[in-house]
Amino acid sequence: MKQLFDMVRRLCTLLVAAAGLLATFPAPAQDFPTRPLQMVMPFPPGGIVDIMGRGFAQALSTRLGQQVVVVNRPGAGLTIGMAAVGQAPADGHTMIYTPVTPVTIQPHRMKNLSYTREQFIPLCQVYESLFFVAVGPKSPFQDLQALLAFARANPGKLRYATSGIGSSPHLAGAELWHKAGVQLIDVPFAGEVQAMPALVSGDVDLGIVTTTGVNMGKLRPLAVYADERFAAYPNVPTLAEAGHPVLPSGYGGIFIRSETPAPIVARLATACRDAAADPAYRELAVRQFQLSNHVDRAGFSARIEADFRAKGALLPILKLPE
Repeated sequence: MKQLFDMVRRLCTLLVAAAGLLATFPAPAQDFPTRPLQMVMPFPPGGIVDIMGRGFAQALSTRLGQQVVVVNRPGAGLTIGMAAVGQAPADGHTMIYTPVTPVTIQPHRMKNLSYTREQFIPLCQVYESLFFVAVGPKSPFQDLQALLAFARANPGKLRYATSGIGSSPHLAGAELWHKAGVQLIDVPFAGEVQAMPALVSGDVDLGIVTTTGVNMGKLRPLAVYADERFAAYPNVPTLAEAGHPVLPSGYGGIFIRSETPAPIVARLATACRDAAADPAYRELAVRQFQLSNHVDRAGFSARIEADFRAKGALLPILKLPE
């Protein structure tokens, strides 16, 4: 009898220990999320990516049954926001809505990054931006050919605004000037909204901006970075038509921490797909002149890898400062 009692006591002890061990594991996917989620935004408030991200956060909140709170962490070529996610727990409660710049461009050009590309899962692509070469309303330049002719005759005189060194707009401009054989001075701003007063006043001569930027500042678009002309500006030629084909990395989406449990990754991927199809988010994208195209994890990852290799070939030619 005593032996049976000891066996039962040992079994109870083992069961208590096992229960304690299980309590240390993340909650199963059906219980996720267990609290409000944080969506890091690597831009200041008010810019086009910030606007799109807030719309997506609302759609995602509905799908996940928990509030998704947008937290702005701008600076350092979008790497501050990316690093914040890299330091967060891998439990799916922290994500980032960002262009691919921090994983396709900055690893090539910034030493001692506080994160690695392997720290993140590219969960889904949910938007794509169009960029324009645009000038202010007071600018004398009426077309890209005239601007490039002036730049060729006056090396280093024209100044162009972008949303930061190493950003997609910056590299889009730098690659164009390289291919056209001209020298322009880059003037980086914290974001597109911050660049608008200088563009409108003429303090800078031109900018690489989104469609929203063109409309916001009533700028004059000279060329669009796209395969075909944009319906809203049918008279604006593509760079390919102008003889300088350059396609920028203006797409982005959601990244989460690697090592996030697979069931939670799957739950987030489904919510991401459904949120991208949300009518309100799609309508917001139309109003902001964005493409709300969803690409799943496999397709998003493949595009990022191809882009990473392409930027690795481009950046040594441009010799950009850190």
